Amino acid sequence: MSTIASTSVVALDNANNIREDLGNVIFNVTPFMTPFTSGIAQTRATADTHEWLTDTYEDAIDTNARVEAGLPQTSTAGTTRVRLGNFIQIADKTVTVTKKAEFMDRAGVPGKEMAYQLMKLGKELQMDVEKQTLGCYGAVSTKSQGDATNAGISGSFGSYIGTNQTVNGATNAVINEGVGGAGVLFDGSTVPTAGDNNPAISQTTMDSLLDGVWDNSGDINSAKIMASAGVVSSLRNGLSGMATNADSVVSNLDANTTSGGNIIARVAVYVSQFGPIAVVPNKHMPANTLYVVDYSTWGLAFAGGKKIHTTDVATQTSAEQKLLECYYTLEARSEAGNAAYYNIA
Repeated sequence: MSTIASTSVVALDNANNIREDLGNVIFNVTPFMTPFTSGIAQTRATADTHEWLTDTYEDAIDTNARVEAGLPQTSTAGTTRVRLGNFIQIADKTVTVTKKAEFMDRAGVPGKEMAYQLMKLGKELQMDVEKQTLGCYGAVSTKSQGDATNAGISGSFGSYIGTNQTVNGATNAVINEGVGGAGVLFDGSTVPTAGDNNPAISQTTMDSLLDGVWDNSGDINSAKIMASAGVVSSLRNGLSGMATNADSVVSNLDANTTSGGNIIARVAVYVSQFGPIAVVPNKHMPANTLYVVDYSTWGLAFAGGKKIHTTDVATQTSAEQKLLECYYTLEARSEAGNAAYYNIA
């Protein structure tokens, strides 16, 4: 039987004859999540030293009975408002795109390469801000005003926490003794330090921290537990308050008795002595650290009226260069409604 001679096999065998199979989409494999800075209030900064006032309520009394038409209660002096502050920190990214790169037919970038790079670097800048604001107290997290030779530093979360904090079994550890963002060093470095043991998470310690948050917060229902994935795993394995499974979560929460670990809407729930508290994993959290965060007690202030400023940078080459800058500072409106648990295995 005769066969038809074909040249298709020869064509397929020759790699020079086949166009490359490259998808026209770029996939960013690094997750983009900023649960802390995306969840707190955003406001405006108008000076390098950004300040805010805090006040407190007097303790409730039960001796408030008065005689009809009698003299009113004696006037009290009231509380003194506390003035707190932080400093502006500048975070930036620079991108350069050559004219030749813009002329080419690039895979996955239907428009200008510069537009794609600005979008990508803008997200990277937001993640940088997230990581810095969540820092433990220490050299890179203590507030400092910038000058001609030193960069300004916005005091981070850990540098403001003083009321409810503990360092878990570390040798020669000192808690944050700074006031209003002027946190002291932990054992000469940031948490945790080399040579210090990282004991397992303690149920007693966790309950004590939550007691402190309850005593000093306006509403613990708005609090969340924030930690890295490793510490979330320690929570699941070391504490008795994690829900078991999706089928039994309702009965578990109603009965306030749980074990194991459960994910509800991709957020773990820890059932504390005050009710369920969402556990938010955050890849930008410091290692071996857990925060109890009341989102309503924090703010992030931006200078210049917007989050990111873009500036054209002069260049003598056939390229376009742009500078992305973020002028920001963290507001700690009520540190006592939050907690920090350091050095967790």
